[in-house]
Amino acid sequence: MVDVAHIIPPSPDDPPRRRSRVRPWHAAVALAVAAAVGGGLWAWKPWQSVELPQSACWGVLDANDLKPLTGPDGKATEPRPAREIATPMKPASGSRDSRCRVMWPGATFLLDAEVRPARDRIDADRRNDASGGSVAPLDFGPGTTGWATASDVVPGNTSVRLYVPCDFDSPRDDSDQPPPKYFGVLISGDIVDGASLRKAHQAYTDIALKIGRAAATAYECRNTVTLAATAPRVPS
Repeated sequence: MVDVAHIIPPSPDDPPRRRSRVRPWHAAVALAVAAAVGGGLWAWKPWQSVELPQSACWGVLDANDLKPLTGPDGKATEPRPAREIATPMKPASGSRDSRCRVMWPGATFLLDAEVRPARDRIDADRRNDASGGSVAPLDFGPGTTGWATASDVVPGNTSVRLYVPCDFDSPRDDSDQPPPKYFGVLISGDIVDGASLRKAHQAYTDIALKIGRAAATAYECRNTVTLAATAPRVPS
């Protein structure tokens, strides 16, 4: 069937047809919407993801503790997870020291945490750290000693030390030296691409306090260990 309406020419008496045209403000709105969508995709990048262990470092840390250390995309792993913090009376694999390493793609240490018994080496450690960077004191609580070291060798890299007085049992050494009455916590790592320096540095301090609490329990300190309720702020 032929569509008659399409072959009959318009009558001169018919009202003029309105032409469809794109007004300038229509184009501006379209460009604004496209820019917003494009910008949102650039900021969000849904194809990127971060995978974190739900438990790490002797079961003390969780994904929330590690998140400030990460970049925008990658998977963190703990290659050799340990169940408990080693102590002089309960060594692990023959060692009184404990070490936890969380890795990031590219053989990067996202986190390197150590716990060990310590004699009066606090001043020596402080001098050693100061020789390679600037040292800022950190107050973790009564009787504790702590500081953050900003490296002069690797810009952006920071480490945090915490020493906690602890009266714990220790086998007598062959050296006839008095047994250590502190345990030390050392937190360091590599600042990965895309991570916030400020957040990563503060995370080291938060992690040091959290591991310090767990170590005080593992070492079975006979004295009362009083640690700060929250970690001190790292100087910017």
